[in-house]
Amino acid sequence: MWYNAVMTREKVKEILDRVLSWAPADQEKLARIVREIEQRRAGDEITDEEWKIIEERAVRRDLATDEEVEQVFSRYRSA
Repeated sequence: MWYNAVMTREKVKEILDRVLSWAPADQEKLARIVREIEQRRAGDEITDEEWKIIEERAVRRDLATDEEVEQVFSRYRSA
């Protein structure tokens, strides 16, 4: 599957170039996922259960709204 492939800088750039041709709504969905990953990489602890929900929604293309994401992350910002 594509997600098992080694992602070189060139492959990432190719994907991002394609994203620019997507509809704005699809770009926003991807941006939400990226923001979630960036937050995770920043050291905030999201539970395994929360990641399971995020991943399931991403597969269904049923992602959290900005408000839902903010609500989850706000719990960790003050910790």
